[in-house]
Amino acid sequence: MKFSRLSALVVALSFGFQANAQTFSDYKWEGDMPKSPEIPAQFQNEDAVIIKSETFSQSIFTGNFPEIDQLATYRTYEHLVFKKEEALKDYKQLSIPKFTGRIGEFVQVKYVDIRIRKKDGKVLDLKVRDLPLSELKEGDDLYEEREDYYVYDVKDLEVGDEMERITVIESKFPDQGRIVNLYGNYPVLDASYVISISNSVKLNGRVYNGMPQPIIAEKGESRNYSWKMQNLRAMPEANSSGTIFTKDLEYFVYELNLDGFRMEPAAFKVSNFSDLIMQYVSDYMEPRVRNKKKYKEFYDNLFATGAKALEKADPTTLTKLEKAFIFNDFMVKEMKTISRLEDFERSEGIEYFLSNKKTDYGNMMSIYRDFFEKNQIEYYLAVGKSRFNGDFDVDYVSSTQIASYLFVFKDEAGNTFTITPGSGLNELPSTLLATKCLMKNITDPKSKLQSIEFGDEALKDEKSNKRMRRTEIQISENGDAEIKSSLNLSGLFSTEGRNFWASAVKEDSINVRLTRSLKNRFDKEVTVKSAVIKNFEILTPYTFQFEYNASIKGLFSLTDGKVSLKGSDWLAHSIRWVSNAEKRKLDYHNAFMGSDIDEIILVFPYPVTVENAAELSKALDNEFAAYKMTVQQVKDNTIRIQSRYAVKQLLVPAAKASVQQSVNEVWEKVNDTKWLIKKK
Repeated sequence: MKFSRLSALVVALSFGFQANAQTFSDYKWEGDMPKSPEIPAQFQNEDAVIIKSETFSQSIFTGNFPEIDQLATYRTYEHLVFKKEEALKDYKQLSIPKFTGRIGEFVQVKYVDIRIRKKDGKVLDLKVRDLPLSELKEGDDLYEEREDYYVYDVKDLEVGDEMERITVIESKFPDQGRIVNLYGNYPVLDASYVISISNSVKLNGRVYNGMPQPIIAEKGESRNYSWKMQNLRAMPEANSSGTIFTKDLEYFVYELNLDGFRMEPAAFKVSNFSDLIMQYVSDYMEPRVRNKKKYKEFYDNLFATGAKALEKADPTTLTKLEKAFIFNDFMVKEMKTISRLEDFERSEGIEYFLSNKKTDYGNMMSIYRDFFEKNQIEYYLAVGKSRFNGDFDVDYVSSTQIASYLFVFKDEAGNTFTITPGSGLNELPSTLLATKCLMKNITDPKSKLQSIEFGDEALKDEKSNKRMRRTEIQISENGDAEIKSSLNLSGLFSTEGRNFWASAVKEDSINVRLTRSLKNRFDKEVTVKSAVIKNFEILTPYTFQFEYNASIKGLFSLTDGKVSLKGSDWLAHSIRWVSNAEKRKLDYHNAFMGSDIDEIILVFPYPVTVENAAELSKALDNEFAAYKMTVQQVKDNTIRIQSRYAVKQLLVPAAKASVQQSVNEVWEKVNDTKWLIKKK
C-alpha cells in the first residue's frame, strides 16, 4: 500500500499509541472544483498526475518557556487526475486513522472530504461518512489495519476521473520543526508547504539542493511561509524508510524559535552549535538536590552493591569506568522513564527520582550530568543527527537537526566511551552509526565545539546482530494451547527491539501488555502464567533474553480434519521493504545487517502432517538479502517450522533495488500462505 502525505503525517504524530475510534466532519469547500490544466508532455504516460498538493499548518502557542502548549492544525490537500487503471487501486479505498484513548487526547481528525469530477464533467461531492465501509478479507492490503482505521470504499472511480481530497488534523504534540521535500507518489504540477505562525514566533529555516527560498507574506499579526515547486517527477520512495533523500532531492528544514515565550530574555544569543548545546543545558539540565542525606544514601548503597558484584571489597577503589558501568546499569535496568511528571514532582530534587526509580527525560539528563560531575569524570554532551537525514550543517544552527543527545566520557587513561541514556556502554542506535556527532565540554562554556565520529562496524556485524524467537506450543484435544516462548536479541536487534519488554518489566505491566498483545493477535481468552527477563547485558553484544508462558483457550480447531494457521500470526520479522523497487531512482539504505529467525514447534495430541509443506518451503538467497522457510516433521505429532530472514549489505544501489525486494516478495508470499495441518 502506498502512503499519502496524510499517512506520513499521522505516523510522525502518533508515537506508537494504539488507535480506536473517532468522529470527523465534512469540510466546507471554498468555491467550485478547480479546472485541470493541460498535462505537460513529460507526464502524459504516467499512471496519475497530481495537479496540486498542499500541506498547510497553523499553530497556537500558550504558556511560558519551557512549559509551552501547542495546538497545531494540519491541512493536507491533493487534486489529481487518474490516467491509468494502476493508479485507481490506491484511491478506491480511503483509510482514516481512529484516534481515541490516550492518543485521542492529543490528536483528532477534524475534517475529511472528497470531490470527484467524472469524465463527463459532473462533480460529485462525496460525504465520506456515508460511504460504505470496506468488507476487508484476509489477504487484503488493509486487512491488518481494520481495527485502527476506518476504511471506506470509493465506488465507481474510473480512468479519466479527477479527485480532490482534503484532511484536517488537530494535534497537541509539539512540532517545532522538521525536514521536508515536496515529492509525491506521482508527478506533481504544483506542490506547496505553508506554515502560518504568530509574529511572536520566529521561523529559522534553510533550503538545500536548489530548493527555492520560501515566499513570506504578512497576514496581520501572523506571517505565512510558503515553499513552492512545480513539475516534480514522481518519487514514491522519497519519504519511505531506507531513503536518504538529502543526497539527491531539493528540500528544506525549518525550526520554530519560541524564545519569545521566556519569562526573561535568553541569557545569551545562540549563534553556533556550541551556544545551542549550552542553551539546552541551561533549559533542561540543571540538577538540584533537595535532600542531601537521601542523595548520599542512594549513591553509598549503589556503589557498595556494585563493588560487591564486581568482587571489590572497598567501593572507594572503584575506577571511573566501573562507577559509570554500575550507575548506568541501574539507569538502564531499574529507572522507569515517564512522559509527564505530576505537578508536585516538578520541584523535586534528583534524589527523589533516584530513590523512586522513575524520571522524565529532562531530569534523567540532569541525573547523568550530576553523576559525571560528582565523580569528577571528564565528559561531554554530544548531539547526533540521523544518518538518514544527511550530515550536520554546522552553519544552520537548529535543534531540528538533532536526533539524539548522548554523553561522551573518559576514564583515567583517557579512553573514550559513550552513553546514550537508556542504553549500554558504547551502545548507539543504528541511526547514529556511520555519522559525525558534535560535542562540547559543558563544564566550560568557553570550550570549543568538538566532533566524534562513529564507524559502521556495528551496522555490518552480522555475527552480533541477531534475533531468535523460539515458540513451543502444546495443543490439547479441545484445541487449547500452552505456549512457551523465548526471545533472544543481540547487537542492534537488542538496541532497537528490547525496549517494549524492558520498560514493561520496570513498570510492572508486562503481564497486561503481553495479554493485550496475544488477545489482539488471536482474539481468544489468554492467561499469562509467567513473563520474565532472563538476561539483560549493557556491554557488547548487549544480549537480551525474554521468556513467557501463556495459555490460550480454543486457539486451534479442526475443520474437515484440518487445522488452518495464519503465518502472519506467528512470524514477525523486521522486513526491510524496498519501496518502488522496480522504478526506484534513489539508493536504498538498510538499517543494519544481521539475521532474524522465528522457530515454531507445534506439538499435537494426535499424528499430523503439513498438507502444503512444499508450498511453504521457499528460499531465495542473493547478494543483498536471504529468506528461507523450512517445514520439518520431527515426530508423528510434532511439526517444526523455521523462518529465517537476513540482510547482507548496507547499500542497495537503485538499479539493484528489485534484487533485494525479490527476497521480500518471497517472504510476503510465505507470510500470506496458511499452514494447512492435517490430522492423520
